[in-house]
Amino acid sequence: MPPAEPVSSQLAIIAAAFGCGEALAHTIGGLGRGGRHGRGQVLYPLPDREETALLLAGLAQEAAYGREGGVLVLHQFGPGEFYGSLVGQGGDGQVEALSDGQALHYGEDTMLRLMESYGGVAMAIARQLSARLAKLRQRMVEATLLSTTGRICAELLRLSRQAEDGVIRPLPVLAELAQRVQSTRETASRTVSQLERRGIIQRRADGLAVIAPHRLEEMVY
Repeated sequence: MPPAEPVSSQLAIIAAAFGCGEALAHTIGGLGRGGRHGRGQVLYPLPDREETALLLAGLAQEAAYGREGGVLVLHQFGPGEFYGSLVGQGGDGQVEALSDGQALHYGEDTMLRLMESYGGVAMAIARQLSARLAKLRQRMVEATLLSTTGRICAELLRLSRQAEDGVIRPLPVLAELAQRVQSTRETASRTVSQLERRGIIQRRADGLAVIAPHRLEEMVY
């Protein structure tokens, strides 16, 4: 597992997630239970408790599994995002780690008290829920109206826009990319290879760079 996130970085992530200053971030951080997890670990639901967690490092996803082995990826989480009982997880889905990582865990009662005491905490939860619903609606539209190639291009474009330099970090795992767009690994691999040959994307040591985002966007529809 990677080393724990430095305290200063943790405070910055907490402050950004809750939209608060350093003093309140320190208070909120002190009320949480720190924990590290490994790739593939189920993060939610847990058999013995209901809680909400703030991801500090690593990547995770919420996925639903069908009885015949089908997988539907509902959302991917990065540092600064919440998962758990108060942010819409439940039903047949589960949150699982895509990489080694670290999170702050809050019991449901603790998070509810924070939401009652600090309006900014309640707003932070509401903002993430709203953004998550918007992304889910967008994925529903894409699944209905776009071709498989279009969905893969849309996902690559979305991931690239999360970085200022347009580089998707770490390099996407093709099987996971395929799951997110309800495709197969073979189709995802073939599409990515075609995009590389056309010079639209480029593999680098630290990730996948989108060289021509306008051309990638044209291939979505």
